[in-house]
Amino acid sequence: MLERALPGRPVAPRATSRRRAGALALAAALSTGSVAVVASLDSASAATVNLLSNADFETGSLAGWSCAGGSGSVIGNPVHGGSYALSAAATAGATAQCQQTVTVQPNTTYTLAGWVQGSYVYLGATGTGVNAQTWTPSATGWSQLSTSFKTGASTTSVTVFTHGWYGQGTYRADDLTLTGPAGSSPSPSVTPSNSASPSASSSASPSVTPSSSASPSPSGSPSGPVGDGKVSTPAGLKVEQVTHNAVVLSWQPSTDQTDNVPAYKVYRQGQLVATSMGTRVTVSSLLPGTTASFSVQGYDGAGHASGQSTPVTVTTAVAPATGPYRSAYFDQWGVYENTYFAKNVDTTGSAAKLDVITYAFANIHPTSHTCFEAVKASDATHEDNPNAGDGAGDAYADYQMDYTSATSVDGSTDVYEQPIKGNFNQLRQLKAKYPNLRLTISIGGWTYSKYFSDAAATDAKRKAFVSSCLNMFLKGDLPKNVAGDPSGGVAAAAGLFDGIDLDWEYPGSAGGHVGNHTSTADKQNFTLLLKEFREQLDAYGAPLGKRFLLTAALPAGQDKIQYLETDRIGAYLDYADVMTYDMHGAWDAKGPTNLQDPLHDSPADPATPITPGNRKYNVDTALTAYTTGLPEYGIAGGFPANKLVLGIPFYWRGWTGVPAGANFGLYQTATGPTPAKPLSQEAGLAAWRELTPTAANTHWDPVTESSWIYDGTNFWTGDTPQAIQARGAYAKSKGLAGMFAFALENDDNAGSLLNAMAGSLN
Repeated sequence: MLERALPGRPVAPRATSRRRAGALALAAALSTGSVAVVASLDSASAATVNLLSNADFETGSLAGWSCAGGSGSVIGNPVHGGSYALSAAATAGATAQCQQTVTVQPNTTYTLAGWVQGSYVYLGATGTGVNAQTWTPSATGWSQLSTSFKTGASTTSVTVFTHGWYGQGTYRADDLTLTGPAGSSPSPSVTPSNSASPSASSSASPSVTPSSSASPSPSGSPSGPVGDGKVSTPAGLKVEQVTHNAVVLSWQPSTDQTDNVPAYKVYRQGQLVATSMGTRVTVSSLLPGTTASFSVQGYDGAGHASGQSTPVTVTTAVAPATGPYRSAYFDQWGVYENTYFAKNVDTTGSAAKLDVITYAFANIHPTSHTCFEAVKASDATHEDNPNAGDGAGDAYADYQMDYTSATSVDGSTDVYEQPIKGNFNQLRQLKAKYPNLRLTISIGGWTYSKYFSDAAATDAKRKAFVSSCLNMFLKGDLPKNVAGDPSGGVAAAAGLFDGIDLDWEYPGSAGGHVGNHTSTADKQNFTLLLKEFREQLDAYGAPLGKRFLLTAALPAGQDKIQYLETDRIGAYLDYADVMTYDMHGAWDAKGPTNLQDPLHDSPADPATPITPGNRKYNVDTALTAYTTGLPEYGIAGGFPANKLVLGIPFYWRGWTGVPAGANFGLYQTATGPTPAKPLSQEAGLAAWRELTPTAANTHWDPVTESSWIYDGTNFWTGDTPQAIQARGAYAKSKGLAGMFAFALENDDNAGSLLNAMAGSLN
């Protein structure tokens, strides 16, 4: 499938209207005398010392430090200075956090610094009103990290920590310093008067305190963990809607004594099942016909939490008869030039017609071979670049981009410091409005499939890769401070995704992007990778009362299907999206023009048959390969038809300089691809919404049941509503699982193509 290079990243505002209002309130209070200034806010006269003990590890031990799970040790090489340094090994399930608690003074500025080595190494401090951290994505040599923070009015101690990231391996730290006045001396402070005037808080920006554990912890309470009372307990928890696999809950908002913006954690039987930025959430992927209690807890980024709400008890409905899947991909990058947001899925009426939205795409780290987040553009426009996707990602679009009341699904405006923003929060809002809608995240795609073979190569690598993806996207542990944005944190996106979609293009085949790693073992390893995903998803879901989806985007060409164990992979998948498109396009710049996704073979098709057999590309051949097999290609078949989903492209392929010939440009020569259009931005490609089909320029081939547009010079191939109706009828006649679209942003504002797809399956 297609990816788009990340455009220039807008600069997010560093101050919110709420924080500016707080500052103005403090200024007003000072001018009216309602706050008494005892001394300056920073204790400049106090002695500045390094408060950390054994900060350089020169005792040759971990004296003064504690490392989670015994993950840390002292080593003699490499070191930054002296004779010793800290070394700790992050695993697929733990970040190997080492920490030390020290006393500090209130209302005082401190500077934390240190030298680190490794991938995704963090250095930070937490405490009452304090949550500061910095990190580096990669430090092959020693790299210095530094951050400053100001303690709150009641802060008397902070915990300094350093840790790695899930599956990133060993990190090292040395010569750490926390400089500022020691906590034994009194601290100047701002003393509030008895006035009710609002005061500014000195707490740090909201975030989620890092944890060395990726798993939601069971609580001794059936409702979940207790809080410290700094956030008020949510009241009025109620059930708004119940389906066979989802519960919609709502409640009254919490208030926060520290002026942070509360978010919420939702518990089922004491297990964390969802987080929410607002007071309404859909808890999805629940098992049908089960009874459980739910409660909600307010929390903020400074580490404060409310008590548990009064629980409600819910019984999910009995599962209905299975119907066809209607699913579609939502492009991560559509929010840029195309200005296609989750809100558009709602306003076009598409959300009400879909069962699953697949969010595209997550990438695989080039060295650790794990799931990760970054803000780095891919080089998706240069097919000859073997490193086009290395280290690329778009955390900004995923969970950092601010939405306003005009662009958000529910009319709310994001606060800069909230745990998740961006597409992730908007899709959560969409799910809250449409409880039957499930959301999966797709890993890979055309540009991001390079390292699948490495990630699947051994049992240990498969376990680490799968665990990292579940930690990040199912448990919701999103890295904080990516490119300086505070969003993210442990469980920040918990409960958002309902499963994983694998888009490996392609196991064992040289037909993928140039530079992709392949191996003769890919055929078996792909099956084993699916098995590992299925097992870890089931193990994680069982105590939560959930079952998660596992899907895969599979090739439609018999030359690529031959590298799959078609008779085995279906056992692990809920369904497979067969990419029945891109069979022809202007990569054959001089033609002959052809149909992007012919439903059937045509004697007039001039394409060369695919060796070693004599079949050409078409939809029917692809689906036959999966179900009954194609012995001449070594394809066993055996994939259940009722788990195959037929793909529909919402984009079109085009040639220019095409003569009319005998049939309106079909099967004719060309001078090259059509020029790039403003939204699709690629020669030979156009979104359906960029074309102007008319009765005069739109044509139909009854043999292949396919459509095209020809204007006398330009030839476009794709699916009109008529072609989609034909494919829906075919899917029903073959007992397929349904249909999917790639991708929603390419449809017109009326949702014409999705309406045709959904209607064709009725």
